[in-house]
Amino acid sequence: MASSSLSRRTTCQSGGAQDEEYNLALRIGAVFIILGVSLFACAFPIMAKKFPRVNLSPNIVFAIRHFGTGVLIATAFVHLLPTAFTNLGDPCLSDFWTQDYPAMPGAIALAAVFGVTLVEMLLHPARRIPQGLPRRGSGVVGDRDSRAVRESIERDSRKNRGRCNCEGTENEATRATRSAMFEDVEAKGQQDEKLGLTPEQKRQRGIMHCVLLELGILFHSVFIGMTLSVSTGGKEFAILLVAISFHQMFEGLALGARIADIDWPENKLQPVYMAIAFGCTTPVGQAIGLGARSAYSPDSEVGLVLVGVMNAISAGLLVFASLVELLAEDLLTDESWLILRGKRRVYAFVLIFAGAACMSLVGAWA
Repeated sequence: MASSSLSRRTTCQSGGAQDEEYNLALRIGAVFIILGVSLFACAFPIMAKKFPRVNLSPNIVFAIRHFGTGVLIATAFVHLLPTAFTNLGDPCLSDFWTQDYPAMPGAIALAAVFGVTLVEMLLHPARRIPQGLPRRGSGVVGDRDSRAVRESIERDSRKNRGRCNCEGTENEATRATRSAMFEDVEAKGQQDEKLGLTPEQKRQRGIMHCVLLELGILFHSVFIGMTLSVSTGGKEFAILLVAISFHQMFEGLALGARIADIDWPENKLQPVYMAIAFGCTTPVGQAIGLGARSAYSPDSEVGLVLVGVMNAISAGLLVFASLVELLAEDLLTDESWLILRGKRRVYAFVLIFAGAACMSLVGAWA
């Protein structure tokens, strides 16, 4: 068994990129291409909110937000987790990875889910709410959400009046229902002010969600850049460059939309730093790949294990962030049924599906 294990390990590729078609100048140019695409995609939603002259339509913001949710879900399930299983299940690795416990990538991703859950529990601002205070509902509705709910109720009321054949007057049941809904919204708003999270705590919660989401993205972005730089063959490199450019654009828009959704204080630079961190991580990985191209190979034993483990961790982080903090919060909470109503809920779901489909298509190449 020992000799078999040794022979399996020695079949892994060693050394780096030695292909005669390796074009160093093209790969250096690719660093700046990915840098520009990544920075622009992530910064665009943030700058659009910061500078009103951009005059970005709320419908476009709505589309980017929900399309991005689908992108992040697909990134976890189509890009990261399958790659982790492929890398850690490579036949050249020892029996521990391929025979003794081939489910290791799933276990690592699961550990990441529990880890990020623990971090959220320890850092969540709601821990500071005094015990014993009653809470209505399962979430928090802020001032902006309350306005959205009231506007939605008014729209539904106008539609009902338009369908009514009683000369524009509402019946008693309709008026009572609308009055009760308004009272419930106002009660929730007052209750949040008295018992719930303060605006600052809500902001801290949103920042925590964005930071954890970005960590899940950054963990694998370095290795995407390294893989691009050490790839050999002109055609393979060109296809990979285009695919990774789309990958970075979709991810950047998704992350930027979530960062922009936070009510940042005036002149706060943290959203800018977060956009720069996303924009620079993959190019940094490309630069590392260029410097280590003669020694590093993604198909070596170290490369397979390192990339496989990091992709599994990133998959766990993104599974939690995309499903629990984004998809469930946007579509499944009690408050979401008040804010997203009728066609807007259908549009949101279609956009999420479209984002997942587009990112899944990119997964055929990157």
